[in-house]
Amino acid sequence: MPELNAPPTRVAGHNEAALAEWGRGLATDIHRGRWRPAMGNSDTHLAGQIAIPHTVVLAEELSAYAILAGIRAGRSWIAGSFAVELSCTASAGGRSAGIGERLKAGDAPVVVRVDVRGVPSGTVGFHTEQGRAHSASLPESGTGAVEWRTGTADSAYVRIEVRRPDGHMAALGNPIILA
Repeated sequence: MPELNAPPTRVAGHNEAALAEWGRGLATDIHRGRWRPAMGNSDTHLAGQIAIPHTVVLAEELSAYAILAGIRAGRSWIAGSFAVELSCTASAGGRSAGIGERLKAGDAPVVVRVDVRGVPSGTVGFHTEQGRAHSASLPESGTGAVEWRTGTADSAYVRIEVRRPDGHMAALGNPIILA
């Protein structure tokens, strides 16, 4: 994802184009065993725009080494503001995996669960190599959990997009790889 250097209404088209390009190459890259994690950041001098968006890294500890390892592994997601929280887990056959991880599901059905906070009346979209496979609405409170079922025969990975009612991105998760 490119840097957000202006209000979202001025760069939304560039961000959507970058997202589409990243999404097109993701399946091929995953099958090759190496993929590029999505990152979000800002470099702006406008009041109220610093750290919108920003990357949340899921690290083992608070150290430079652990944070860089989390980024390299894709164990991160992009938040559109500090109010947004995202958690995503895929489970199958007694195993589970989170963002940036690989789930060895085999032929077992996969349940993907997303927990979101801070996106009132938003929409959670589940994306695979086929594009958006499922979507569900969040309540007015902005806090909710959504589940979707799939399998390795249908999806090599699943990633999450959470959008505000106006269509702007509130959160974007890196994929969970299904094997």
